[in-house]
Amino acid sequence: MKIIIVFVLICMFALPVTVLARRDTGLPEWTFDDMAELADWQDHQDLAPGAEITQVKDQNGVERSVLTIESDGDNPYIYPGGSVPVWEPFSGYEHNTLYIGLRVESSDEWRVDYITSRDGKYSDEQSQEFQVEADRDFVDLEFKMRWGGMIRGFRIHPGTGENKRTEIDYVSLRGAVIVTQSPRRLAVTWGRIKDIF
Repeated sequence: MKIIIVFVLICMFALPVTVLARRDTGLPEWTFDDMAELADWQDHQDLAPGAEITQVKDQNGVERSVLTIESDGDNPYIYPGGSVPVWEPFSGYEHNTLYIGLRVESSDEWRVDYITSRDGKYSDEQSQEFQVEADRDFVDLEFKMRWGGMIRGFRIHPGTGENKRTEIDYVSLRGAVIVTQSPRRLAVTWGRIKDIF
């Protein structure tokens, strides 16, 4: 009987510690340096099923690990962290900038939709649009979000057209990810929001 009691007590103390150790408590960030991150980017619409992490070279010859996606419909989007996020909700007031490093072949209008603890439905009211310009090299973009409350999820629309290839170097709420010591251009993109809470 004593063995069973000791076992139950160990489980009671060890289980919460195990759960906390497995839970990601920081702001979400994906650098695609680890193939395991691909699992967080499988929920999508109008994107070819071959989304993968590949090695590419930038204009300086530096090799990068990137998420490569290609649209196959006119309303492509992807959920960072999945449609049921693997990250903890964060304050949209405190963390109002979404950092994305990417390379695209053609200019297009991107959109970021989000849900909050107060409103859990994706809608035009909780959406911002950004113009992303084509470039032969990777650029660091800052999407200035006007979201508020606790952000429970978001999805990224990488343009509006079919057959567009996008290489995403990172997506972060923590800040721009430094890849090399070589100078990189920083573009600040202001979104147009349809409705402010």
